[in-house]
Amino acid sequence: MGSKIPLVDLDVLVVGCGIAGLTTAVACREKGFNVRVLESSAEFSHVGAGLMISSNASRVLCDMGLRESLDHVGIHMRRVVFMKHDDGTVLSDTRYSDDVEEKLGAPLWQIHRADLHDVLLAKAREIGVEIEMGVKVERFDWDAPSALMEGGTVAKADVILVADGYRSSARGELLGKYEEPRFSGNSAYRALIHRSEFENDPVLEPLMNVNNQTTYCWIGKGCHILGYPIRQGEFFNLVSTQPAKHTKGPKFVVPIDPSEFVDQYKDWDPKLVAILKKLPKENVLEWKLCDLEPMNSWIFPGGKIVLLGDASHAMLPSAAQGAGMGIEDGAAIAELLDRVTHREQIPVILKTFENLRLPRCTYIVDSGRQNAKKWHEKDAKGGTITDEMWEYDVKGAAREILLAGA
Repeated sequence: MGSKIPLVDLDVLVVGCGIAGLTTAVACREKGFNVRVLESSAEFSHVGAGLMISSNASRVLCDMGLRESLDHVGIHMRRVVFMKHDDGTVLSDTRYSDDVEEKLGAPLWQIHRADLHDVLLAKAREIGVEIEMGVKVERFDWDAPSALMEGGTVAKADVILVADGYRSSARGELLGKYEEPRFSGNSAYRALIHRSEFENDPVLEPLMNVNNQTTYCWIGKGCHILGYPIRQGEFFNLVSTQPAKHTKGPKFVVPIDPSEFVDQYKDWDPKLVAILKKLPKENVLEWKLCDLEPMNSWIFPGGKIVLLGDASHAMLPSAAQGAGMGIEDGAAIAELLDRVTHREQIPVILKTFENLRLPRCTYIVDSGRQNAKKWHEKDAKGGTITDEMWEYDVKGAAREILLAGA
């Protein structure tokens, strides 16, 4: 059951069951709304790898009662070190003391995407969110509003919240044509190295210290590599960014031979090269790195359907906020819908949501590009331009913003 009785008993339809969609579903259900989620995949797969969930997003998850579950699978980030690519010279070293959570109001987590998804999914099912798998939405009736699915089934609701990812068909419907994500020209090599590969190695074993969790970032001209432990030190998460090789065309994810990863960085810091030599023989992947052009509006004509999450503001991983912005979206729309006093007010609520979220998300999308550019310059010094965004309280902002037109 939902945790409260809403002013209006709304039927909320969420399209997409990723991080943003599940957060939205849980947040709306906790407001007491009837929530139904449509997911095109027939079953969930544990895709992706490590994520950073900074305090702007983790406070939302903690408010949902997920602190214990996420502490169990996540690691608290304590330090971020940027290093020179060729010899490991420390360029910047940021340490987060034991009172960082008190200062920020919520933890800084490093977590596997699949673990976060599992926790959100369990919460959604626990509180009565209805989830339908293997359901593909073909198009929307903007005025009803409703979603027409393959086979002719129609799903009606008072409001439809679309979180169908960065290759969103709904975004294409809103724009009048499907647009491919904006290719950055770069790709990411991703891999997980099991901790057993580092055991009894005096140089590499300390990398898995979860009590003093450190994120390492090697930066060089046109490339950078990020590494940190996840899953309570079971794996070392490694992700690099460099000019795309196999993903320049239509393919977005391509398995690669680990030797390609090693060869790309064979002249970098010997410590990094030693890590790369521990790569697994399988599941080393090259991911095409894309974001989306900012939109003028996320709202469908009729004012009852809105895009959120990656469908509206997909960003590069160098922003370290892709999941965070989707989590913020879910919390924001639930808080705003909780202010509805009559159904005719929904277009005003969605416009208010857009007024609140579009400027922030557009800025964060740009920050991802600026961070990557900053790290890839000759004589780069490291650091980011978005840490100040961690203190943001999206729920408070959604409660305080004036309704559109007020």
